[in-house]
Amino acid sequence: MKKIGLIKRLLVLVLSVTLALGMMTGCKGKQVYTQKEVSTTEVVKIGEYTIYLDEMIVYAIQDFYLQGGDSETFDEVTDAYRKLTILSTLRENKIIYDVSQKNDLVLTDADMEFVNQSIANFKAKIGQEFLDKYGISDELLERLFYEQACVTKFENDMKNDLGRTIQDDLTKQYEDTKFITFYYMTFPTVQVADGQPVTGEDGKYVYISDAEKEKVKGDAEEAVKRIAAGEDYKAIAQEYGIADYCQETNGYTGAYSDEMNAVVEGLKDGDVSEPIDSDLGYNVIVMINSDDKNLKESYIYSVASEGVESEFEKLRQMWLGTIEIDAEGDKIGTTWDDFDLKGLLMDMEEAGLVE
Repeated sequence: MKKIGLIKRLLVLVLSVTLALGMMTGCKGKQVYTQKEVSTTEVVKIGEYTIYLDEMIVYAIQDFYLQGGDSETFDEVTDAYRKLTILSTLRENKIIYDVSQKNDLVLTDADMEFVNQSIANFKAKIGQEFLDKYGISDELLERLFYEQACVTKFENDMKNDLGRTIQDDLTKQYEDTKFITFYYMTFPTVQVADGQPVTGEDGKYVYISDAEKEKVKGDAEEAVKRIAAGEDYKAIAQEYGIADYCQETNGYTGAYSDEMNAVVEGLKDGDVSEPIDSDLGYNVIVMINSDDKNLKESYIYSVASEGVESEFEKLRQMWLGTIEIDAEGDKIGTTWDDFDLKGLLMDMEEAGLVE
């Protein structure tokens, strides 16, 4: 019995050494791992979490599948960069997953259906044979896709909460503000070249003669009367040759100069202003919508979206700070540094998994 036990121990020792050597020195593009090997090889610590090689490999597969790669141009710099980004992605996901669990996040039945479908899609795309070759178990995929779904749900929930809060605040802020859409016409009194006002050596505008300016003023006044009588303002702009200096624009009351605010606030839908003398010419405003509620909603949504991204990033950085990270010191040995990432890419290329 003792002799048999010794033989068994020797066989186990030889097998362990062989597996370890295979993991470190396997031929590029021809790697083969056992499930036990990759699920027990520690790679990095993230707080209280120990990350094993199989989890790192799944993240690497996802990275190559989504980001692509080319083994022919895969040099040492690329290898180091991709390993860094893969590890960084895993770290961030693990930390935010940890935060989500401390905030009692739970996936619904519908969420779990999505998780299961995502796993099925992943296995169908990557292929069972490829996953077996790298020792990737169903149990690992179930855990990782569950964690990634928790991260996604937690982040989306937080963004939605932020969005509602910011949007409510903006709605109150602009409650009495009217958003307007109008046609802004300019009858230029400055010289124009290639559609741009001409400036002199002193940087000031070069104006047309006083006689020409009087004619332009008369044209503007005549245009106002014709528009007020119901003629099409865009056709009139074409007729007077000023269409290039006119545009449909929008904004909200209170956002302009005192003079401009006074003009737009006094116009109803379809009204046209008297000519307004400005540095560039005589301006005429045709009010299209004096209380554009759709424009207000779009503006509030747009501003809220920008605010959400800014505030969410602050939250995200706060979450990531909940677990202290030592980029190099947290690594366990040199397993990840030595991992044949190019070999994985070559295997994926051979399997048609990378474009």
